[in-house]
Amino acid sequence: MKVVFLLIVWLLVGQQMALAQPIGVWGLSAKGLPTYQYTGALPFTARDDKGQDANLPEDPYFLLGNYRMALLTHVSGTYQFLTAERAWARVNAASQTNYGWNDAHIVLRDGQTINKVTLVGLKSIAADPAAVQKTVGVGFAKYTYQLPSQVSCTRILSLKPSPAINTGNPAFVVTVTLKNSSNDTQDFAYTERMLVNFVLNGTQYTDKAKRPLSYKATMRIDPKKQLAIANITYTPNAFLVLPNPTQNYSYDVGPPSVFMYADHSRVDYQSTVRAEGDTLSTTVKASLKPGQTMRFNVVIGLATNHKQTNFADVEAQVADLFRGASLSDPWEGLFVQQWQAKLPDLSAEKNDIFKREMLWNAHMIEASAKYSAYYQETFIPQGTVYSYYFGDNISNRDHLQAALAACYTSPALAKSILRYVIKHSGADGEIKRGNAGFGYTAPSLYKESDEQLFFFYALAEYLLITKDYPFLTEEVACYPAEAGKKESVLTMVKKYFIYLRDEIGTGPNGLVKMLNSDWSDSFFHDYSPNIYAGSAESHLNSVVVLATFPKLIAALKKSENKQAYSLVMALTDYEANIAHAYMRDLGDRKYSARAYLSRSLQFGVDNVCLEPQGYLLQVPGLSVARKKRFTTT
Repeated sequence: MKVVFLLIVWLLVGQQMALAQPIGVWGLSAKGLPTYQYTGALPFTARDDKGQDANLPEDPYFLLGNYRMALLTHVSGTYQFLTAERAWARVNAASQTNYGWNDAHIVLRDGQTINKVTLVGLKSIAADPAAVQKTVGVGFAKYTYQLPSQVSCTRILSLKPSPAINTGNPAFVVTVTLKNSSNDTQDFAYTERMLVNFVLNGTQYTDKAKRPLSYKATMRIDPKKQLAIANITYTPNAFLVLPNPTQNYSYDVGPPSVFMYADHSRVDYQSTVRAEGDTLSTTVKASLKPGQTMRFNVVIGLATNHKQTNFADVEAQVADLFRGASLSDPWEGLFVQQWQAKLPDLSAEKNDIFKREMLWNAHMIEASAKYSAYYQETFIPQGTVYSYYFGDNISNRDHLQAALAACYTSPALAKSILRYVIKHSGADGEIKRGNAGFGYTAPSLYKESDEQLFFFYALAEYLLITKDYPFLTEEVACYPAEAGKKESVLTMVKKYFIYLRDEIGTGPNGLVKMLNSDWSDSFFHDYSPNIYAGSAESHLNSVVVLATFPKLIAALKKSENKQAYSLVMALTDYEANIAHAYMRDLGDRKYSARAYLSRSLQFGVDNVCLEPQGYLLQVPGLSVARKKRFTTT
């Protein structure tokens, strides 16, 4: 799937289809933001339509995040703490892949009665739906527990949105609220722990001893400040030539530090931060009188430039994190006001379902987007398998498609994505497929034929929506970014067009070639591109030209940039040629073909392939009557 994949879609659609019954409830919060309450079983199981195991994760998860961190929050209370600033990595990697390790437990003492309750994990109280309510919303995940001796506990994970492109606080807050509803005083000891195990996503499937680099955490603690810092260092496991941390590289030679901080400003409880081997830990102890409520916060985060990080730096970061936090009203997360300001204002929308979906999607865009320290831009990764599993930022077309929605919800983010893609571009107009590690682009079998097309698409939308036509004159670094060579955006657009026209070219029927990959980069899995790359034509590429070039031409004309006149003429001629070839091929059919690899190997002629049809409906030169025929196929 070549779109930004929202994890909630997997959770709600994939699982509910497999179950054929609801596993949760959508709602709007008191502040008008979307929430989802998970009511399904733990561990989660599902079967497909043939009764076989659907192989879905047994601990469903939701995405929280800002531009400088991601938190995959599982319904069991477990979380995966990820960074993508230098390279995709799990900060608290568990022994199993694609999972994190953290722990929360509480010990209650009522006279002579002692109860220890584990709050996190598939074998914890979280597996009892009658004892725990699990709710996820915009910027928070909330777990409400009914404990023994009439004590309730609410554990909330809160993330603060990034205020601007390339910024953000890579830390989250664990807010714990305890209430004693009994007639007896309850002594408690609450502990929050997180393993510091820094594992690059791209190496998690490799045996630990065979990974190119091994990472180790060294702990430092300041008991007075109630602050612990885990300094992460690395050791090569093989012969390597290691660069300095500013050079692109397939691994991370400048990992962050990890810290844990306990709020110790109160006198009614005692907090202790410590390190237990590779695990950061905070324990809070106090007595709860009958009817008393007590609340405390633990902060877990990342600190960059670890060689210079000191306790004062982290204290300043924590102070910045708490600035503007809703400490007295944390039930929708500590940063609900900041999230409300960040998301579109849909208060006038009367349709609650539409409002909820649009706000959730806008939140997912913000939570997904990540700052790249190498490219010094913020982009929206593909997510799921590519990023969260393998640590790859591919393909650039995916990031450009994600920018389309951001043109409305966050224009500055959409602009940064466009700049990010330009920084992957060669002097000849080729756009690299993507990167892994720290800005490293590996040699690839793929020679994609549509990266330029989706750049045109995103650029046209951005310009027409924002009217930011001076963007065309801005200079952006080309690949490799550290070389410092810059070109104007308009110059790169010209080079992209020349690359499309001359390098990608057209095939025997006048349609845009596929080379060895268009949007469906799995197309050639069963067919050798060595045989067909010279002749394969993509109807999808061709119809994208017809759907998007008119917008790009209109945007360039509105820019009134004289340097764009010759480009407009070239784009117009090219569009006319593709239109002639495409419409001749379409004939009287009710749907577009998909691709011709050769005269004898054609796809989408006697069956409907979905990919080109949506763009066909966007072609301005087709009449409404003709488009209605397509929709009734």
